[in-house]
Amino acid sequence: MEGFAGADEQTVRAGAQEAMSCLRAAGCLAVLLCLSGCWDRNEINDYAFWIGTGLDLSEDGKVKKSAQIAVPAGFKSTGEGAGGGQRANIVITASGSSIVDLEQQVQDKLPRRIFLGHRRSIFIGERLARKGIIDLMDQFTRNTDTRMRTDIFVVNNGEGRDVLEINSPFNPFSAIVAVDQDRFCRLGDTALRDVLLDVGRDGIRPSMPMVEIPPKNEREKNEILEVKSVAIFNRQLQMVGKVTGRESLELFWVKGVLKNQFLTEETGGGTVSLYESNLKKTVRTEIDGNRLKAYVKLEGTGRVLENNTNIDISASSERIPLERKLNAMKAKQVEATIKKVQRQYGQDVFGIGEEIHREHPYQWKKLRDKWDQLFPTVEVSVTVKLKIQNTGGIGKRIPGIGDRA
Repeated sequence: MEGFAGADEQTVRAGAQEAMSCLRAAGCLAVLLCLSGCWDRNEINDYAFWIGTGLDLSEDGKVKKSAQIAVPAGFKSTGEGAGGGQRANIVITASGSSIVDLEQQVQDKLPRRIFLGHRRSIFIGERLARKGIIDLMDQFTRNTDTRMRTDIFVVNNGEGRDVLEINSPFNPFSAIVAVDQDRFCRLGDTALRDVLLDVGRDGIRPSMPMVEIPPKNEREKNEILEVKSVAIFNRQLQMVGKVTGRESLELFWVKGVLKNQFLTEETGGGTVSLYESNLKKTVRTEIDGNRLKAYVKLEGTGRVLENNTNIDISASSERIPLERKLNAMKAKQVEATIKKVQRQYGQDVFGIGEEIHREHPYQWKKLRDKWDQLFPTVEVSVTVKLKIQNTGGIGKRIPGIGDRA
């Protein structure tokens, strides 16, 4: 009897262990069912990556939107690019009345879901920019897929689609080429965020770098971009004018965006070329009755790249007078650029109003609503202090035959 009792006890114990194992398995299964899985995941092959956007004004007055979409087959290997056989991107265009409607029209033409997270730049045709883009900016502020660091440009005498069609030999995506070009041209790297911030402030008006497709020879046709101008906007985000070349660099220097530049000046006895870095600006404002005054101080340090004068820049007695002469010349140039913007466009793209707001907050309350009328009357004085820290390996230029005589 005791043997049978022991056997029954072992059977019960084994059954209990088996039941516990089943419960553990059921518990694990329940936990796995509760864990989030990848059943609704989106594979990378399901996306169409939107690299660049072009916004233009069509002949019937509607907005025309172009999208530069990556084509994976066009850049399978590192050696392939825009200069290879198949293009690495496709440009799709739609027209309509709203940005969201245009995006849906672009989506209807693609077998993949569009993804805006990798968009690098937005190009606005000059005709559309002059008409005004305030209505277009609303969608950029609401769409969570839009990156505020997306660079934004106006196309000088052209359309946004024209830039997207560029087939650059350096990068398969012209939308990225323009961003890199802007960085190396030192025109400020203006992003969508910067424009929106300027729109929301009373004492500054927006400005954007301009990209253009220069008329070159057949070999460079549709391959080269230039970024050397700046578009000036009013408070309603309508383009009212532009400055180019040296004036565009000076505009961004006074605004506090420019960080370095190449500078070549005629001194009367030849030219001197400098590379100026560590560029800074400080602005002090003054309200004297009905007169508004601004004192702009621009600073930087540089090194001599070329000296085509007889000045021995290694000698302090000759270098310091040269610095003073260059600073005085540059100060006059910057003052002329500021006065030009005041007279021709009347828009404070420099941010002088923001400095008045910061230094004279109580008086600013009376000025801000009529700042566009007051800005052209501001008396601006510019001081430049560029210091030569590196003169190169020699003081005087290499003597020529005439110099030896």
